[in-house]
Amino acid sequence: MTDTLTRPTRGPRNDHGSWIGRLARSLAYAAALAPVGVLTIGDALLGDPREAGQRWQRLAHHRPATHSRAGSPASRVRVFGYGLISALMGLAGLFVMFLVVLCVVRGPFWGFVEHGPVEPGTWGGPTRAGAWAVHGLIAVPCVVVFLFALRGIAALQSLLVRPLYGAVSRWWVLPATIVLAGGAVAFFWAWLQQV
Repeated sequence: MTDTLTRPTRGPRNDHGSWIGRLARSLAYAAALAPVGVLTIGDALLGDPREAGQRWQRLAHHRPATHSRAGSPASRVRVFGYGLISALMGLAGLFVMFLVVLCVVRGPFWGFVEHGPVEPGTWGGPTRAGAWAVHGLIAVPCVVVFLFALRGIAALQSLLVRPLYGAVSRWWVLPATIVLAGGAVAFFWAWLQQV
């Protein structure tokens, strides 16, 4: 009995809390991508490009950046490119956050925002309860997918800007980021056409 009392309590609750914490940090990082990307473009055009690297390092690691760098500082053109791609990814992240809110409002809370009659062809119709249940059942997995997409956007972008503060990035990060940014623009355009 004393063994169970003296053992450190490390169960699924602590692991789950750290998972939620990592997800929350990823969401905050994804929300900051667009404004920090614009600041990075400003550093490339008007300021000191080294400031951009220090800012990204502080944002990615949640600690002050060190001033010592391995290798030469990034050129203004390269910093501008990183800022532009980061701003695009940030806009994509903000759009995915909008979709999360939309899924929550139009999913589990569908009955509170839709007050009119259930039209023919409504998912789950012809009853109001069926339509509400189907909207909720479809929206919940979409929210989970969108949250993991935001975590992926944040992780990929944090790998992308590593060369700005002297860290090494893998060869596949830039092409994957360009494909992701292009895919996000195409997805946004397709969504606009549907609306």
